[in-house]
Amino acid sequence: MSSARARPGDQPIRSLPAAMSWALGSGTVLQGLNSAMIAVALVPIAVQFGDAASIPWVVSGLYVATAVGAPTGGRLADLFGPRRVYLVGLLVVLAAALAGPFVPNVAWLVVDRVVLGLGTALQFPSAMAIIRQQAARRGESAVGALGIIAVCGQTSAALGPFVGGVVVVLWDWPGIFWINLPMVLNAALWVWFSVPADEPGQRVGLRASLRSIDPLGALLFVASLVLLMLGLLSLQHRPNWTLFAVFVPVAVLFVVRELRAATPFVDVRLLAGHAGFAQTCGRTVLTFVSFYCVFYGLPQWLESERDLDAMGTGVLMVPVFAVGVLGTVIATRLGRRVPPRALLVIGTCAMTLAGALIVLFVDPHSPMWLLAAVSALLGVPNGFNNLGNQMILHHSVPEANAGSATGMYRTAQYLGAALSAVIVAHAVRPDEPVGGIHQLGAWVAGLGGVMLVSNLVALWRSRGLPPARL
Repeated sequence: MSSARARPGDQPIRSLPAAMSWALGSGTVLQGLNSAMIAVALVPIAVQFGDAASIPWVVSGLYVATAVGAPTGGRLADLFGPRRVYLVGLLVVLAAALAGPFVPNVAWLVVDRVVLGLGTALQFPSAMAIIRQQAARRGESAVGALGIIAVCGQTSAALGPFVGGVVVVLWDWPGIFWINLPMVLNAALWVWFSVPADEPGQRVGLRASLRSIDPLGALLFVASLVLLMLGLLSLQHRPNWTLFAVFVPVAVLFVVRELRAATPFVDVRLLAGHAGFAQTCGRTVLTFVSFYCVFYGLPQWLESERDLDAMGTGVLMVPVFAVGVLGTVIATRLGRRVPPRALLVIGTCAMTLAGALIVLFVDPHSPMWLLAAVSALLGVPNGFNNLGNQMILHHSVPEANAGSATGMYRTAQYLGAALSAVIVAHAVRPDEPVGGIHQLGAWVAGLGGVMLVSNLVALWRSRGLPPARL
């Protein structure tokens, strides 16, 4: 990727150096990899600690932290320099990776995963800021660098279950922490020597820094989400209605705070003022709830009910992301000729069909080819829904709000991933018929069906409008 594509008659515009781009990508893979590897390690963790009830927080703890850390990391990069923030994030990941294998119980493992999530959340926004700055300073194209970052993210997510399976077989569940050590060292050295140092900037005081990142808004966001998840998890045995009673005023305080904040953690005014953007965030939450229900629920079921080892489970999960990458390529080409809602219809059709197949045909005795086919089908919405939502997002907010909207879109993704842990905890249990896989499929089919109907209705009502409005 030495040069960017130029228009006929123009001088070719050089791309940013490939070494710098791959150096930045070497750290951004950590978030996707650590999100994916845990899927095949949950059963061994539950067996070792004898605490299956806390397993949902091992998953959601990282996503709650990332939902807060990603937008905050972008603002910290603007305040203190993106290269510094990138390297600090690697140090945080290193600390979590060293501590993880030695935690005494699941509660401390959740804490460690939260720290890990905060560390891995800093690389992506910092890398984007570095690419933007360097492209402007050098007068070079950022397209190649952005492509490399995208490839790194997709590859780490696609290989995560397989890599997790290999390291769990070799070193048991602590392997998913050990694997971070050489990767962090490689990324730190590569960035240190390949990425230019941050330029001296204006010193920012503590008060101005805190005002910029809105810590109170972030705290109320986390409190609201944790209270909601605790309440939903309590419905499995003895409902704790006090949690819901506390959740309501905390959520109201969060909204009030964000309406009054100069730089809110979640721009509630942007959501309220642009219905298309709010709907896109809602669809994104539902899409990722469905996707991660499968991504975390299916491996647990395969290991506990089908008696597959971690490596076999990881291999069966590879088609989810492999088809997702292929689906993204196909959807990108198709998106030039059809409206975004059409892409969403294709993705939600596949989601609904995959859920229905799980309900009707999947059980502990299902042939491997059927499980692989269902896994592959579940990769279709990963490509089509993501691109469709991003295309609608691009046209649903003013250009001046594009950065905030993108940050909130990623937060919606992490929110969906965190909430999926609640559904998996309710559905995938040994005391349920066939291990609860049919309940999991019903959730996927139901969420897909709701979004399919809404997209068909929106597509019908939008006839005659420009494609971007669909």
